[in-house]
Amino acid sequence: MNTDLKAQLDNNTELQKHLFEKGFLITDAEVGDLDAYPFYGNWKECRVGSYSVLVYRTAPIYVYGDADKQFFLIGHAYDPFTMDADEEHILRSIAERSNAKLDWDAVNELTGIFAMGVISGDKISFWLDASGMQYACYGTVRGKRYFSSHMQLIGDVCDLQMDEYVNRLINYKWYHYMMGNYMPGDITCFKELKRVVPNTAVHFDGASFHVERIYPSREIKMCSSDAEYMEVISEACRIMQNTMALIPQKWKRPAISLTGGIDSNTTFAAANGIYDRYSTFSYISMYRESVDAEKAAQISAKFNVPHRAYQIPAKNEDIPKFNLYRAILIHNDGDIGSFSDSDLRKKITLMRTDVCDVEVKSWISETIRAYAYKYFGKKRFRKSLTPRNYTSLYKIFLANRRLAKDTDRRFAEYLSNTELKNHLFNYDETDIFVWEMMHGGKCGLDIGVMKSCFDITIPYNNRKLLDLLLRVPLEYRISDQLHLDMKKQMNKELYDMNIRVVNLNETKLRKKLIGMYYSINSFLPY
Repeated sequence: MNTDLKAQLDNNTELQKHLFEKGFLITDAEVGDLDAYPFYGNWKECRVGSYSVLVYRTAPIYVYGDADKQFFLIGHAYDPFTMDADEEHILRSIAERSNAKLDWDAVNELTGIFAMGVISGDKISFWLDASGMQYACYGTVRGKRYFSSHMQLIGDVCDLQMDEYVNRLINYKWYHYMMGNYMPGDITCFKELKRVVPNTAVHFDGASFHVERIYPSREIKMCSSDAEYMEVISEACRIMQNTMALIPQKWKRPAISLTGGIDSNTTFAAANGIYDRYSTFSYISMYRESVDAEKAAQISAKFNVPHRAYQIPAKNEDIPKFNLYRAILIHNDGDIGSFSDSDLRKKITLMRTDVCDVEVKSWISETIRAYAYKYFGKKRFRKSLTPRNYTSLYKIFLANRRLAKDTDRRFAEYLSNTELKNHLFNYDETDIFVWEMMHGGKCGLDIGVMKSCFDITIPYNNRKLLDLLLRVPLEYRISDQLHLDMKKQMNKELYDMNIRVVNLNETKLRKKLIGMYYSINSFLPY
């Protein structure tokens, strides 16, 4: 427990609401006084089977079943295949279709950010949305089971101590480089807890936890002709357009987070025909973001969509109680590293501003854009990655070989725990790294922090959509031809504007250097 943070929050009722905001905790243990730290009266509790289910007061929870078996869903979900936007109906449908075995096909149709599971007595199973944008962890502490949206929440309730390896990792000088703060493999900052990895389900059978990999489940059929490619594009556009039609049914004021980049451009294109149901917004905290905001305003004006650009304060002193906000957000993330001041000022400004009901965010698109190939400037990776390859994709460890070896071990444990190698089939393993590590490991934490600003939904976060687009030839994904063709089909006028702001960090020199590091570190001995 961060005793200094507790002392500050005990004397500051205004900001208590942001501690583990929108979170949940499921346990068979007694959790103590819900009016005291870390809950501060902001949580509600219900009993399901042998478990107490605690949910932040504004976090939606749905339960369906009978006395013997109850399904639950925390967060939001909608189905662009059946056009069902009602979580109660979705949960009931999945429960009724899941007799002896869960209907994973129905789960794979869902878009959203959620934790879902089933409780029967003291047995519990749980899983997450397609890419783990609802971060979650689990474990046994002193004989009691815990499943939560925040590793640090369990840490505070159980008074856990940070893992020695994690402490060394987060204090390593290159830790913040390459995607910022997140843990390797399926570990958390505590030895007692594991992260729930997307594409897996976790089962507690009354004696112990075990992990079941649910995806990939079969070989992927790659596009072998232009006709098949165009069929994939058309189906992907249909799914995206259905998704964008469902979002305004669930929220009154949805806003697309819009830049000049290809990801959010494609999302905006998918809303073609219902632009009157959306607004757009951008934020400016540094020069390169002003370019994005300018292009976003240009696109929005073209299609008569209201746009607002939020100017982020340039100094920490311009935000009241900045240091306390910082301590809360870092603690919510597990105390595994700080954010940059500019990033914190952005988050806090959005927390203090009524921007929208839900941000329509374009993350997860990088999975189908072959992000590892782009980032490392590679044309190919080995078919089966070693734990050292994973370490090289994760962080720069040239200056600390002991840490490289210890990180290799964490990735080896992840591969063993989740049985990925036994279920990889003909999928590109770097796609799974981006999917389960960069997104499930890193972005899931970021989304948890951003939920203090507004609700968030991600149109790309649908397992069937992602699986469909992974059929596209690699060169089309690397070049972004895939996204350009989708944008062209969904909104030809937007496509003809030819707006494309490239990430200024993606320089040829940087790609060359980081690609050289990957090659060297992958073969360098300890």
